[in-house]
Amino acid sequence: MKRISRRGGKRRRVGLRVQLDARGASTSVLQGEVDRPRALRYGLRTLPLRAHSLPSVPQGAKGPLFASAMDAIRLRMQRGTGVKPPFLELDAATCTALHLPEYPVRAVLRHDAIRLGPALAVYAMPGEKRLFGSQTRLFADMAVLAREANVDFFVLTPGRLRARSQKTRAYRFYPSRSKWILEDCPWPDFVWRRTVLRPAGTQAAMSRDEELLRATAVFGTLPRPKSEKWFLHNVLSRAPGVQPFLPAAYPVWSAQDVLQAVRTLGDVYVKPVRGTQGQKITRIVALHAGYLLFGAATRNHGGEVLKDDEALLRRFAARTSDCAWIAQRTVELMRTVADAPIDLRFLVQARPGGQADCTGSVARVGSPDAITTNLHTGAQALSFASVEQYLHRRQIPLFRHGVHTGRAAALAAFAAVAADHPSLAELGVDVALDRLGRAYILEVNPSPGRQMFRLIDPEARRMSLQRVIEYAVFSTGFDLTARGEGGA
Repeated sequence: MKRISRRGGKRRRVGLRVQLDARGASTSVLQGEVDRPRALRYGLRTLPLRAHSLPSVPQGAKGPLFASAMDAIRLRMQRGTGVKPPFLELDAATCTALHLPEYPVRAVLRHDAIRLGPALAVYAMPGEKRLFGSQTRLFADMAVLAREANVDFFVLTPGRLRARSQKTRAYRFYPSRSKWILEDCPWPDFVWRRTVLRPAGTQAAMSRDEELLRATAVFGTLPRPKSEKWFLHNVLSRAPGVQPFLPAAYPVWSAQDVLQAVRTLGDVYVKPVRGTQGQKITRIVALHAGYLLFGAATRNHGGEVLKDDEALLRRFAARTSDCAWIAQRTVELMRTVADAPIDLRFLVQARPGGQADCTGSVARVGSPDAITTNLHTGAQALSFASVEQYLHRRQIPLFRHGVHTGRAAALAAFAAVAADHPSLAELGVDVALDRLGRAYILEVNPSPGRQMFRLIDPEARRMSLQRVIEYAVFSTGFDLTARGEGGA
């Protein structure tokens, strides 16, 4: 899985045989007002369509030869789906010029052109020890699923867009060799961003990349300006179906804002608006005189006492000078009989047709003294059924009620965010249950991980990748297309 090869733009290969779907073709094409398709398009590239690329007889059809491929397509539409559509015979030169993968993609007839695709790009950071860090295995598994669905899949890292040549330099995965190959790929039709943090040296390149991709492709992830916690809190707070599930929160731009939030709410969690994995989170509790702080190091027992307002201001003056934060009212979490805190994660994904669904759900159980339930801070992932064995029997109905309302809140949160970004493919929604089983949305994650599902529900993990592919096919207009054949 770690093996990497680099390949130039020119390479020896054979052609492909791709089945053409005409169900979405315009009436003028099917009624004969347009003689035949004149161009072949993939990504942003267009090539003239040579006549021999369209066989005159549909695969498996019986009857006379047709004067052109369009005659065969029209006959199919007249007879219904019993007659198979024609195939495109793409030679090696065409495949190379369009940067097609080694396996067939989908093909649809649109106006006077045949459009190939979709090209699904994952935008991710390169790793230090593994090619894409902890996501390397995830992307390899997704590449296999995409191949089965006749979807071109590649991983694009910052700075590799080639706008002038209308292509990218990206990594394709070859399952037979367990190898990633860096090669010329098409401009993507659909982009799935899997980056959260931006190293200082790549920020400018990543901003340029996102601007280009948002203008030319379906962007299935929230843009970075819309991914910050405070922005998302405001989006959710305007949705009537979500607002009752939100703990009170305040933006933090300075140490004075921290002080004001603690005075108002009494017990808050302060976290960076672009934080991830529970990093840099601090809990602050107002005392009769002074404040009590809990961090990742001090945990949730003992803590650190600050005597007065000035001590609190000094502590947060430096922290708030380099980034924005959010202060959120603390929810006292439901706990197991061993006093371990519990919260929930729901993975909500868009489905073809626009309806969202909860693909997977998991409980996170932290250690008794932890201030977060993130796996990276020592929490354990469990199924909902497994959690119940760690609860007192009087807690079980409260827990089940919280799961039910939490799932409804997660779906409502996705709908609210997707209304602001219609091409959204998925969200991870973290839900807290208090001691009475009431559900609260702690935050939404625009780039949710799959580690928890890999540990407890591999089928949900596989389905979550499959649904991203399905949504990419749907949102780019290839959902009616039959699969191709051949390739080498």
